[in-house]
This record gives sequence, structure tokens and C-alpha cells, in this order.
Amino acid sequence: MPDLPAGLNRPDGTVEVVPYDPAWPARFDVERAALLAAVPDLFSSVEHIGSTAVPGLVSKPTIDILGVAGDLDAVLGSVDRLAATGYDHRPGSFPEETRHLFFRKVPDGKRLCHLHVVDGSSPEAEEYRLFRDFLRASPDAAERYAAVKLELAGRFADRRQAYVDAKQREVDVLMDEARHWAEGVRSPPA
Repeated sequence: MPDLPAGLNRPDGTVEVVPYDPAWPARFDVERAALLAAVPDLFSSVEHIGSTAVPGLVSKPTIDILGVAGDLDAVLGSVDRLAATGYDHRPGSFPEETRHLFFRKVPDGKRLCHLHVVDGSSPEAEEYRLFRDFLRASPDAAERYAAVKLELAGRFADRRQAYVDAKQREVDVLMDEARHWAEGVRSPPA
């Protein structure tokens, strides 16, 4: 197996937040191309989301990918083709009523990618985009988020779920700010 990128030497259940890596967008491009080759007609869009999509932001070195699909049942019918590219379907990762499918790529216990698949009509797709775009546009918000992530990674280094749960409070605050930001950015001129 080839050497893994720096920062990917920790067991799957631990948390490591690392400085921004300018190679992350290229890693996403490789994953996007592999997904589209494996399931060419499945997704209406495949986008880079999460902290690795925000230049300069510290992150766990796991590429978060948003796949928007018109038919989630077709995605479930393509689990084997996604598995052939290394994506493991994780049913039950999100509440069933949200119709949010989750896949992860974890070779040898190292998380490389998370694939979030939602229906095109799902508000989650827009929420993921909004969060990313807000952090890209607001250096102050990105700095606050980075500080929280670093503090929580230090506190919960060996407890991934505790890290995720604690971080959610900051994400909720930032999402409220992002919604207010979006109202001003997206409002038509008076």
C-alpha cells in the first residue's frame, strides 16, 4: 500500500486536527473522478464540503464529499459499485427520516473520505454548502471554529464521538450566523 498522506497515521476512533493541507482539493478531485467513473449517472452533483474545503482551516484530514442524487434508492442499489471504489455504506449513521446516506473510505483503519448522499430536494444539501461558503467568506468565523476544533481535539483525542457531539454546539452557532449572512448576501437589492 502507498504511504498515506501526513496526519493519517492515527487509529479510526481517534481525533487528530491538523493544519490546512493545500493538497486537499486535489484529493477531492481524485475522489470525485473515481465516484463519477464508478456510478456515472447516479449523482446530479459531487461537491467538496466540510473543513477540508475551506482554505486555511484546520481539519481532521478526512475529505468530506456531498453527493446529491435524484433517487436514493438507486444509490442503495449501487452500494456494490461504491464499495468497489473503497466506500463502505454505514446505515444508521443518520436518522432514517432524513434520508441521509453515509459512506466512508477507511483503508487499514485510516479515515480518508466521508461521502454524504442526500436527495436533491433535501435541505441538508443547501446547509452543507451554506456552512462551507460562510466559513470561506468569514475569516473570523473560521478562526473561531478552528479554535474550538483544536481545543476539543485536545480534550477528546481518543473519543471521536465525544468530539463530534461537543463540536456540534459550535456548528449550530455558526449555522445561525451563516443563515443571517446568507440573507444579506442573497437578498435582492432594494
